[in-house]
Amino acid sequence: MHKLPLLFILISVVLLSSMANAIEIKEEDRNNDGNIDSWIYFDNKRPVKMESDRNYDKELDLWISYSDQGKKHIEVDMNFDGIPDMYSWYEYGQRTKFEIDSDYDGAIDQRSIYRNGKVIKLERDTDSDGELETIFDISDRETNIMQRIENLPQQE
Repeated sequence: MHKLPLLFILISVVLLSSMANAIEIKEEDRNNDGNIDSWIYFDNKRPVKMESDRNYDKELDLWISYSDQGKKHIEVDMNFDGIPDMYSWYEYGQRTKFEIDSDYDGAIDQRSIYRNGKVIKLERDTDSDGELETIFDISDRETNIMQRIENLPQQE
């Protein structure tokens, strides 16, 4: 007999809490042509995602996701075919990885790895075989320097 009012109260609480945590969307018409071309999604007034039509053809070509620390991931459709060709990953506002499909064949042909905002490893498909070759890699430079120092003859 008391199950129905309890169920109603439970559903009401769930609905009210979900409304309080609802995603807010800000829409923009950046070129003033009357069409929305940018959407920013907010959760508790903090941006969590942005989508944009950079060339105003009514198709999305830029996607950005955010974390509490700022940008987290960016995808860009460079040739406007609806498929992302460029990717960037971030931690605490600094880029950690970058990938690009510069010939738009669906395969990544360049990758850069970053530490403290600087490239520490670069890979490219230099011979068009679909495999990334390491151009340079200084990702272990600090460890190598420490090993060299430890292996130096001790002066007495």
